[in-house]
Amino acid sequence: MQRESFAAFVARTLEEVIVLAEETTHKRLPRRFAFQWLGKAHPRITEDIVEYIVQRVYKDSENIYPCVDIGVGDLLEDGSLLIVGNVAGYAPCSFRRNWTGREGPFVYIVGNPFMARMAGQTPAWTPESGVFGYLTPKVSTTPYPDVDAP
Repeated sequence: MQRESFAAFVARTLEEVIVLAEETTHKRLPRRFAFQWLGKAHPRITEDIVEYIVQRVYKDSENIYPCVDIGVGDLLEDGSLLIVGNVAGYAPCSFRRNWTGREGPFVYIVGNPFMARMAGQTPAWTPESGVFGYLTPKVSTTPYPDVDAP
């Protein structure tokens, strides 16, 4: 997959993870969001988010990290969403279906901190705290379709 096509794929993915969070919570969510890779050393990004993700996940047309958790992780104080991501430790490979049955590297998640806030609770998680819990809804019932298990 060419870089421009992958960038468009990332942009669609960002919208799809918001839709998944809406379906999970049965609430309409804003389309204002920031992005942050999970882990203490990663900054919160508010501009050029697609490019920021592409730089980390896409190496070239045949080398794309195959397993990247991504989804709405939290609700920020200003009411915007925090979309989080985590690149698993697998070697890059060609664009293909991932273990969830979805096309491409992204494993859609909904963060426990986000779910807690939507339920009126205050989550204990912060980006500095380390441990981040999440749900992986809408996973294929057939593991690893069309690919070998990682």
